[in-house]
Amino acid sequence: MPAIIEGFSEVLGILKEMASGVKTAMQIPENQKREMRDAIADTAELIDETLTLLKQHLTGVISELKFGDRHNAKRMIYELGDFRGWEDKFRQFQLCNSLRLATDNLERKGLYRLLTNLSFNNPDLIHQRMFDYIGGETNAARSVGTMLQNLAQLADSVDSDYAVVMKNLEDTRNEVGKWRQSFIDLELEIRNSI
Repeated sequence: MPAIIEGFSEVLGILKEMASGVKTAMQIPENQKREMRDAIADTAELIDETLTLLKQHLTGVISELKFGDRHNAKRMIYELGDFRGWEDKFRQFQLCNSLRLATDNLERKGLYRLLTNLSFNNPDLIHQRMFDYIGGETNAARSVGTMLQNLAQLADSVDSDYAVVMKNLEDTRNEVGKWRQSFIDLELEIRNSI
């Protein structure tokens, strides 16, 4: 499970830093600030949607294991390593253009330099963080893929170590829920500031 914590904490930190920089920049026109805040909030919302899908699927697996057919539950656990819904969201997550478009717009107009000079005292910092974000989203998505593959290995232990399998699934679902709430909170904070 540490992989998901590491990946999503990186993305959350970058988005918070960018939102704070946009919020504190006084000389950027309000419509430009709104565009950047919207892009950051849209990205946080997309991450929330992705984590919601994952949490719902884990809840389905847990329910099948507790109340359904164990053979079917084993199959569902094994299939976590190739979870199609996650793959579809991963593609959408990777191809999220709103932040990149806003980033390109900011750079094209020379505003990122103004923003970093005002907010960070380092003209290249926010520019680098924007590119780090692009790598961060990929890292976060990969960390979830790795986590799902690790959970898939529990399928063979359903009969022999039911309690451990259930605990791992529930702990993972709870962890996903915590990260989901963090991104919901960030999105609401940004949208309320617009």
